[in-house]
Amino acid sequence: MLAHQRHDEILRQVNSNGSVRVTDLVTELGVSEMTVRRDISLLANQGKLERVHGGAVRLEGESLPAPGSTVAANDEEKILAQAAAETIRPGSKLFIGAGGSGRYLAKIISESEIFSSLTVATNYLPAMQILDEAQQMQRDNGKAHSEIVFIGGQPIDHETLGSPSVITAYNFHFHSVFIEAEGIDAKTGLSCNNLDKAMLEKVLIENSEFATIMVPTPAWRRSALGVVCPLNQLSRVISISAPPSGIAETLTEAQVMVNICQP
Repeated sequence: MLAHQRHDEILRQVNSNGSVRVTDLVTELGVSEMTVRRDISLLANQGKLERVHGGAVRLEGESLPAPGSTVAANDEEKILAQAAAETIRPGSKLFIGAGGSGRYLAKIISESEIFSSLTVATNYLPAMQILDEAQQMQRDNGKAHSEIVFIGGQPIDHETLGSPSVITAYNFHFHSVFIEAEGIDAKTGLSCNNLDKAMLEKVLIENSEFATIMVPTPAWRRSALGVVCPLNQLSRVISISAPPSGIAETLTEAQVMVNICQP
């Protein structure tokens, strides 16, 4: 079973039953306990569930639609990534953040006609692998190739964080940054579960001309531990669901573009 399939199954069980245990997932998914714990940590950092001792629970007051009823998490990530990719212009210098939407965005642009003209930076290992393989294929075919930059640091749940990544980010200027929201709220603004990640995203947004935030449905009205920035520092939000009351007004007042994608 591939990683994204495991993630979908974990989310399905959490949102259907309210909670799930690591020991049960090990048996049902046929993977190691370490793999399950890593999957849960990744989903928690993406704001899709809450990690607890021995497993995970559904976020209070929130749940993802069950697969088949509206839009599964995996499909939502693809939709957000496609909408984000359509905003990228040839010759752009951009950053792709961690999360399922970021992985799909890397895949989409790596297969696009404008890929060779882009400079793409990321601190997300799955995205880096996709971009690196696509760039190597360009080299092997003797074609003009894109510039790929990996922002290093301490590996945590498939992304690199900490002081090295922040210091590196300070030295970059991007046309666009693409970040998947873990929490977005009128009062708190954009937030995430990891303080190091919050600091990195803060620097990236400050050093970019245009900040696009891909918002999974559970992230609306969620306030996470690490504050990234107020909503008026964002340029565009992309989601399949309209911003809740309060957030919508704040985004309008801040003149942030809101793109609602049809599933």
